[in-house]
Amino acid sequence: MRQITKFLFPAIILLAAVLRLWGLGSVPPSPDWDEAALGYNAYSLYHTGKDEYGAYLPVVLRSFDDYKPALYMYFVIPSIQVFGLNVFAVRFPAAFFGVLAVLGTYFLVKELFGNKKLGLVAAFLLAISPWHIQFSHAAFEASVGMAFNLFAVLFFIKGLQKPWMLFLSVLSIVFGMYVYQSEKVFAPLLFLLLVFVYRKQFFSLPKKYIAGLVVFGLVLLLPLGIYTLTNT
Repeated sequence: MRQITKFLFPAIILLAAVLRLWGLGSVPPSPDWDEAALGYNAYSLYHTGKDEYGAYLPVVLRSFDDYKPALYMYFVIPSIQVFGLNVFAVRFPAAFFGVLAVLGTYFLVKELFGNKKLGLVAAFLLAISPWHIQFSHAAFEASVGMAFNLFAVLFFIKGLQKPWMLFLSVLSIVFGMYVYQSEKVFAPLLFLLLVFVYRKQFFSLPKKYIAGLVVFGLVLLLPLGIYTLTNT
């Protein structure tokens, strides 16, 4: 059974990758305006360090005056370097994080329930989920935010035993806030919920870790905070 499990896990990840990468540049058949904006701004930033409005290394893209969090655009830059300026390159980060979400689901369910088989079932269901495939098959920041949420929970739970992993949880929470608008509300609430649910284990950790987490999170959020306070 152990040999079957070892085979199933990479098979599920491979299936998730195939379903998300197949026809990535042509399905949907044309880029929407958000994808065009993300690609154009990533290309501009790669060559000039500025977005289309001349903002240097922005944390928020003005774009069509919808002011998107800019992290997805930064993920597009290395994609353009590898694949060129095309639809596939703009959509690749969503597909990549979609596959990572399947990977994270396996480890999270295994961690929560201590059952590898259940983890494999959960990962398989997400791998073939039409909803998740759809949102991993275009430049939807929501799919990237979801992946960060999964890893935030995973690293938080594991961090109760290995405190250094709590910093990875905070990093995932903050990255979510930089990648998708709704995460600015959801991600902090998710972290507070985790602290509440696991409050006994969390507050029994050495105080230096808790203080370090607060400082680490605030430092990471400083650029976003400055932008918010100076652009209202």
